[in-house]
Amino acid sequence: MASTASTTKDGKWGTETEKQLGVENLESWRNEMYVDKIPWGYGRFRELLEAYSKIPPNEVEAEIFKIRDEAWGLAKYPCIGYFTYLQLPEFGDDVPEMQKAIERLRAPDSQDTFLEVGGFIFQTIRRLVFEGVDSTRLYGTDLHAEFVELGYKQFRDRETLKATLVIGDLLLLDEEYAASELSRTFEGKISIAHASNFFHLFSWESQLVICERIVHFFRDDLSANHPAVLFGSHMGSCKPGKTGFFGAFLHDKMTFQSLWDKVGERTATRWKVDLQVVGVATSKPNAYGKDARMVRYVVSQVEC
Repeated sequence: MASTASTTKDGKWGTETEKQLGVENLESWRNEMYVDKIPWGYGRFRELLEAYSKIPPNEVEAEIFKIRDEAWGLAKYPCIGYFTYLQLPEFGDDVPEMQKAIERLRAPDSQDTFLEVGGFIFQTIRRLVFEGVDSTRLYGTDLHAEFVELGYKQFRDRETLKATLVIGDLLLLDEEYAASELSRTFEGKISIAHASNFFHLFSWESQLVICERIVHFFRDDLSANHPAVLFGSHMGSCKPGKTGFFGAFLHDKMTFQSLWDKVGERTATRWKVDLQVVGVATSKPNAYGKDARMVRYVVSQVEC
């Protein structure tokens, strides 16, 4: 998860931000954004808990609900209330970009690194470790320190996971950001980045700042055969533009390419966007209306 722009004094999704959405009417928000049964298949997540975390099969569901409800108490994101994070769709056979990332990360003598942006409990990082990736080359960031702790509780790997997880806000003012742990830890270190259920929380202006900072995370010694890549999924729209939900901007392929063209101008780089619609938004949870579409995207650096 991540900051939803400058809507509160500390930039976090919190009580004041939730009031703007009507979340203070908890019954109404809960009816739309929270369920008491897991509505999706979650075989990959269950496999993680059973095989990676060694949780007995008959205890898995209770453990999932326990952590979900603790997370909901911290921040009432729709993807928490509806268990969206359990799906891990990027690891499906129909998503080649994650398989390419795993191949790069597992290659003999690989020095490639992977960053999870807005990682929540960092289930993607755990799945990569389960797939055989060296956790010392895995990085993650989120706004909420509590989510990192919940990840350790969910996956029971505090002593074994060697990934670097950093708490921070990608929308800090420039001077403060330059001195931040995010900037110090990630700049010039990353080969591959992943961000899902993330960009649809932000305005165009905030997306521009975030993407520019992600560009600076990428290593400068990558090649055309192994380029800098950012990929993931989020809500887009068949009618792209600013929404009434935090002023967030939803994209189609053309507008997302335009955003990255502007990022390129500001960073003296070039980027190619591939984006495909993979589904119509479900009726619940849906804060964006009937024109919303779930999209997958890949942003790859190209030579100037």
